Amino acid sequence: MASFFKILPLLLLMSCTNLLYQPDRYLHADPHAYGINFKEYYVRSYDGTRLLSWELKSNTPNPENLVLMFHGNAQNLSSHAFNLAWMTEKKSDVIVFDYRGYGLSEGTPYPRGVVEDGLRFLQLAYDKFKEGNYKRFIIYTQSFGGDVAMRALEEVQWRNEISLLVLDSTFISPQEVARTKLGGLFWWLMSSEYTANPSLPHLTMPLLVIHSKNDIVVPIKFGEEIFKVAPATKKTFWKLEDPESFHGNVFFIKKGEYREQFMKLVNLL
Repeated sequence: MASFFKILPLLLLMSCTNLLYQPDRYLHADPHAYGINFKEYYVRSYDGTRLLSWELKSNTPNPENLVLMFHGNAQNLSSHAFNLAWMTEKKSDVIVFDYRGYGLSEGTPYPRGVVEDGLRFLQLAYDKFKEGNYKRFIIYTQSFGGDVAMRALEEVQWRNEISLLVLDSTFISPQEVARTKLGGLFWWLMSSEYTANPSLPHLTMPLLVIHSKNDIVVPIKFGEEIFKVAPATKKTFWKLEDPESFHGNVFFIKKGEYREQFMKLVNLL
């Protein structure tokens, strides 16, 4: 029994790591099967870790929008890319990537490495935006991806060139989410070392926060907190009250009504 208590802290730490990172290596869907034109390529993160990316190509010859997606926690890009694949029909190219340890990306996820992966793709997408003929540069984040993106954005100097930052069903600190969901049980084992400054002074670009009142994965209070503290002068909050709304499913409810609303907002930027 004494030996069990010696390894208990390690077991608890492993459990919290699994709570924070939940990747898999399985290909959940193939864009080819849905007639989506896409390019698959690998990018080296700053420490040399090889990361997989998909670029979903617009079905128009001169796309107006470049969208970089920071996907959520579980699974990998093959299960998340289709949240935004519909945008290829709306004059948009969409880049989605896997953090280290997700899908076919090399390595094992840990806070600093994952943030550096996000920073690498921020710079890659920004360079593509500047070199191309796009009108708008949009960063779309969901859940865990919002936490990563908000921290990575602290490191770039061109933040105000972002046309729109979307924070969908997300949070500032995974530790605070764990505290809410686990109560007093082990939340303190989760690190918030590589999370954004909680006052979010760098979020001055146009901002759209999306959160459902029915979200039991990340309660809506975390979205309300972000919207309240972010200093952006142009910010919008979509507080979803539809019975079918849940965690990150905004574009799959109400027969796609929110897709049209989103594009109207984008075209006004």
